[in-house]
Amino acid sequence: MHALSARVAGKFAAQGEGEVCAVFKRSFYLRFDDNAYACVGDASIGRGPLNAIVDEFAAPALGQRIALSTDSTWHPASLVMSTFPDFYGLRQAARSCTPTEGLGCLVAGTHNALSAHAQPALDAVDGWIAGNALDAHAEELIGLGPGLTPAGDDYFGGVMVALHLLDRAGQAAALWRWLEPRLARRSNAISAAHLAAAAAGEAHEALHDCLSEIFRREPDWDTVLDRLDAVGHGSGWNALAGALAVLQKQRY
Repeated sequence: MHALSARVAGKFAAQGEGEVCAVFKRSFYLRFDDNAYACVGDASIGRGPLNAIVDEFAAPALGQRIALSTDSTWHPASLVMSTFPDFYGLRQAARSCTPTEGLGCLVAGTHNALSAHAQPALDAVDGWIAGNALDAHAEELIGLGPGLTPAGDDYFGGVMVALHLLDRAGQAAALWRWLEPRLARRSNAISAAHLAAAAAGEAHEALHDCLSEIFRREPDWDTVLDRLDAVGHGSGWNALAGALAVLQKQRY
């Protein structure tokens, strides 16, 4: 059995002996006996609640057993809302770089085939954020779209992270109670692990950086959106779209 020590890992990254269940160019996932997960990769994957960053990355074989330990734990920085959010600047900056797939187009205020298909579900989530009961259409967003973590799941993750930032953790917990039992039949276990972290207010550092940038007096959108673009298969953009659905309804 191979042993790895991560330089830093998110607090939701499992440790101990796990089995390689997915392999990518820059990372691989370990599945542990309690159905917990860790995403192991080099520094280019960035810090996140399930990410374990190693100094020397080598892709293993599927099914290989690896023992993972970590030297330190990453937590996202606290957000300071020091000014009115720069929604307009973000929308303008995003128009030249949103991915063609997924729900990231919503950040720029545009639409694609997936967002049009998802509109009834998106409307249902919007209504719930505003305080209405969760319409049955919202379930259609679970597992919807491309990627290991589907676009619809990422969107829900962004919603829960933004609710935590606005001190609405109770509403995030209510959404997670609704989501969790539905994920097994509509999505996958790795996506569910990321959503469990989002339910506690944690996501990839690039998303937290974007949410902080919205409240800066002189935001540097080019830099933070470049970082967001490197997160998964549009996952960062999908999550930002979900977070904006919450932030844009907040009174400041």
